This record gives sequence, C-alpha cells and structure tokens, in this order.
Amino acid sequence: MNILRIIRLPDLFTLLNVALGFSALLAAGRCSQIAPQAAVVFILLAAMADGLDGFLARRMGSGPLGASLDSLADLVSFGAAPAFLALKAFDPSPQAWLLGIFYLVCGTLRLARFNTSHKSDQFFEGLPIPAAGIALSASVLLGRSALTILFMLLLALLMVSSISYPKIRDMRVVSLLGLVLMGAGFLLWQEKHTIYAALLLMAIIMMYLVSPVVISCLRKGR
Repeated sequence: MNILRIIRLPDLFTLLNVALGFSALLAAGRCSQIAPQAAVVFILLAAMADGLDGFLARRMGSGPLGASLDSLADLVSFGAAPAFLALKAFDPSPQAWLLGIFYLVCGTLRLARFNTSHKSDQFFEGLPIPAAGIALSASVLLGRSALTILFMLLLALLMVSSISYPKIRDMRVVSLLGLVLMGAGFLLWQEKHTIYAALLLMAIIMMYLVSPVVISCLRKGR
C-alpha cells in the first residue's frame, strides 16, 4: 500500500493537528515565562485543525486512514500535550504524575471506545478529548495548581463516563467557536492578557461541560 496515494485532504489537517500538538509539547518543555502561553496557543491551533479535518471529512468523505489518524493526533494534541503542560507548569509532586498518567490513560480509552462503538449523529459518549484538552490547558493559565489538579481528575472521569455530550454541527455555532479560539489565541500572543484568554476559554468549556444537564432539563420540560 502506497500511503501517499491514500492520503486525503482531511488527513493533511489531521497531520497538521499532530504537528501542532507536538509543538505544544516542545513549547511546554522550555524554561521560559511564556512557555505555558505558547503551548496553549499551539493546542488551540491544533483544535482548529481538528475541527477543519472533521468538517472536510463530512463534506468530502473520509479516507481509509481518517479515523485512526484522527485519534492518534488527538491523543498527542489533547491528551499528552495538556497533561505534560499541567505537570510542567507547576512542578508537582511525583503523586501528581500519577494523575497525569491517569488523565492520559482515560483519554486513550475514550478514543478507543469512540473508534470501536456505534456512533450517534447527535451525541458523543463521554466528554470529547479536544474539549478536555482545551479545558485543562486553559486552567494552567489561571496559575492555580490545585484547580488544575482538580480539573485533570474531573476531565479524566468525564472522558470515560457514559454522559452524552452534543455534537456541534450548526455552522454558525462552529464559526463562533472558531472565532473564540482565535480571539483567545490572539490575547495569549499579546502576553499581557493571559487571564482574559483563560477566562474566555474556561467560560466556553464550562458551558459545554454542563450542556448535558441543560439538555436533560429541557427534555423534561417538554
């Protein structure tokens, strides 16, 4: 099998996703004051590349590498990179390393279940790993190690849960989310507005985290 002949356009954005995820790892590993901000910017760019590859795959069709390639890229960009960023930023105790490993394992299980289970057109089973990765990396920017550690545990458990999270297909909402990510990335690039970028990202992710509760209440109210 000639791998170059079976690569499709969506796969190129998936490869961009993993390249940006690895860039986030490299940025997080640097001994610099702006290392966390740079790492989060790369993670946000990876999320946008992930969204583009999904959009193109739905419009153009996915190639034979699509699903597996996407999961491998997501594991790097939203599993390994945010966990490493969180542990590197606060220089935690070896006990916290176990929690980082737990987060990564849960992310791996989440992706494996997604690849092998029946897929709904409307809902994900468990929290999608891109949302978890963005939430965890944004929490680092708030500078509260206890909050980040708590978030890491919560996000890990939500990823392997059976809670139904909505798939966002409305192009207006997708476009708005893309603008939010770009805006947060721009604020981080300015270096002076880190807290505003973190709060913006946290607000968006928190709305998504509680969306199953809102959907359940709306259904009961009908």
